[in-house]
Amino acid sequence: GGDDPNPCVHQDQLTQIINALMYAMERSPPQDDRAVAAATAAAATSSSLFSPSPSRSNGQIYHLRGTPRSRPRRRHGYDVYPMKTETRKCNDEVHGEVTIPPAVQIVLDSPAVQRLANLKQLGCAFNTYPSCSHTRKEHSLGVMEISCNIISTSNIGKQQLNITEMDILCLRIAGLTHDLGHGPFSHVYETFLKESFKQEKENPELYSERNAKFKEEFGMDLPDLPPFYEHEKTSLMMVDDLLATNGLEIDWGALDEPLKQVGNGIDCETFGVIRKNKNEPGETTVDHFTSRDWIFIKECIYGKPLVYPDAPETQSSFVGRGKEKEFLYDIISNRHSGLDVDRYDYYARDGLSAMGKKDTYNVLLRTAVVARGLCPNRDTCFDCKDKPPAEEARHLMICYPVKHISEAMSFFETRINNHDKIYTHKKTKAAELLMVDLMVESDRHFSMLFSTQHKDPDAFPTHSRFVDFEYPKLPLSRAWMYPRLFLRADDSIVGVIEDKVLESSDEGLASLKKLLHHLRKHEFYKCVGEVEIDEVGGDTLFDMDEDDIKKEMVTILLETEGNRIARTNATYEFGDEEQITLDTNDIIVEKRELHYGSKEKNPVLQMNFLEKKYFEDIDSLPIEKLPLAGPPEKLPLNKPEHFIKRTIRFFSRDREKNELLGHAFQNWKIAKEEGYNEMKMCFEEMDDEGESQSQSNPALLTQESASYSAVKRRKLDF
Repeated sequence: GGDDPNPCVHQDQLTQIINALMYAMERSPPQDDRAVAAATAAAATSSSLFSPSPSRSNGQIYHLRGTPRSRPRRRHGYDVYPMKTETRKCNDEVHGEVTIPPAVQIVLDSPAVQRLANLKQLGCAFNTYPSCSHTRKEHSLGVMEISCNIISTSNIGKQQLNITEMDILCLRIAGLTHDLGHGPFSHVYETFLKESFKQEKENPELYSERNAKFKEEFGMDLPDLPPFYEHEKTSLMMVDDLLATNGLEIDWGALDEPLKQVGNGIDCETFGVIRKNKNEPGETTVDHFTSRDWIFIKECIYGKPLVYPDAPETQSSFVGRGKEKEFLYDIISNRHSGLDVDRYDYYARDGLSAMGKKDTYNVLLRTAVVARGLCPNRDTCFDCKDKPPAEEARHLMICYPVKHISEAMSFFETRINNHDKIYTHKKTKAAELLMVDLMVESDRHFSMLFSTQHKDPDAFPTHSRFVDFEYPKLPLSRAWMYPRLFLRADDSIVGVIEDKVLESSDEGLASLKKLLHHLRKHEFYKCVGEVEIDEVGGDTLFDMDEDDIKKEMVTILLETEGNRIARTNATYEFGDEEQITLDTNDIIVEKRELHYGSKEKNPVLQMNFLEKKYFEDIDSLPIEKLPLAGPPEKLPLNKPEHFIKRTIRFFSRDREKNELLGHAFQNWKIAKEEGYNEMKMCFEEMDDEGESQSQSNPALLTQESASYSAVKRRKLDF
């Protein structure tokens, strides 16, 4: 319309008509002009993509839903949406401004990642430090940001390493999704699974009624629990789930092609890195993700090659990126030294929340470089263990200037301090133990706590590997086995359990009601004592089974010649009226290991450092000519004498027995101290006399018998 004052209106309408026509033709290809018209009209009247114009209610003019950028397109038989192009920013209390690219926004909006907002990062530590209420989502956003910063703000980004925008985007997503596998109250859930496996194996009679109800209801047995649980593997399952939610899936048969479109969701060909078009200002293009990129993301989370079912078969090496980029795997989960951005963030975030002190270690981030470092774990490294002994085992890895050895040591000191004062604080641990007991007790009674929605047409889609999953409901201990179920397994689980208890009239739930009552009133278990292994019992004691330690404590108490205790079976009489029965179930034995990150080893010796002279031209060197780095030759003078501290703590489950159990602990401790010292003296005398092991019999004076004899010789009174 040359005379039309507003020709754009006609152009927009024409665009809508063309889009409607193309959509209708793709859904049902017409054969002639009349079929075209019929298909267009049918699409306009039936498709949810169209709505009548509010200004032409009596006419047949329809508008497409949404905006041109957000309208779905038909591809591979599915309705797919293009990725948005806007980059968002948000604020973080530790790192300041956090950048969220469009592809990251899609991942962030997925149910699997949003679930992290309902998981406290430090589990039950908020009972000790009320300000420790930050979530796994906040931590994951922080890790995502630092994973980019360590490249952009350090020498790594200046080196000739061919790091692409896609590499950085993959690292961002790996940082955001690395903790998807954590269950309710974070690491508490892992302790619960370990205890559930032990109880189901050792006391199957406690679960016979639950298992029978499940089989009667569904005609199948509950799946067995594995002896070990790795939250990292569940994270990989949830990564597949967030892709499935967006209609995508990794295709191992076409690693360098776009992700496989398996349902409605994000268009696989517009999901990736947005680049500005240099030839056409204002225009952008998208480098789409490939299946190899998402395998790289999963490998960054797992820290080693993938195994079945996350790969068709167990892989012997990394698939996502080649040897020339193996240093990228050190950023999220450093398999060499443990110094990675995951720890960078939670050391700083947890210290700020609990102590009001933020340790960011920016100097290490700013000065990181890539060089050829010695493998510190040659015997276990999947890439080095099969190399000939004469061959040097080196990797392209993240290294640091030798002048920052002290800062590296301080970084690992933060680890042991946080574990001692925050993560394993006795009140935090007391709350965790109560929470574990509550979960275990509920798992004995409720075999059908969660619905898996496996036949619900409105449920979120799942990965194709779950196509044969047939369990309609599962208990809390099996929540991690199925993504839809795991989406609802978060810190709200206490309310779910409480509702089930209140709705039931089962008298067998009395103990569960009692635990809920204690939790609501913050009546946590009492720590009645703690011993350091180096002072009492040594490694022999630490290697003892927890149940054996509890039995030994009760036995020593029974054999104590106290004149105020009269033994009547397992009952103790105090005066003429009060009676208290002490049982091993009243005692919780917790073994605690505090170390700097590498058990008995100095973690700084696991790192590789470079002399100052190598930094002059390292930015211009190609990968094959990067300098050789190595562990430090000199360590700081303030390095600790020992790098691991082992203790055993004892908690009382029953508040009425706290005092009695405290006395039992003191008797046991004295017995162990005297017995341990006698045993050490005995072996020292044998060594001095030059007696050989064949001439002596150390078994005649075991630690246990020495303890008992010490108790019998020493009359202990309460």
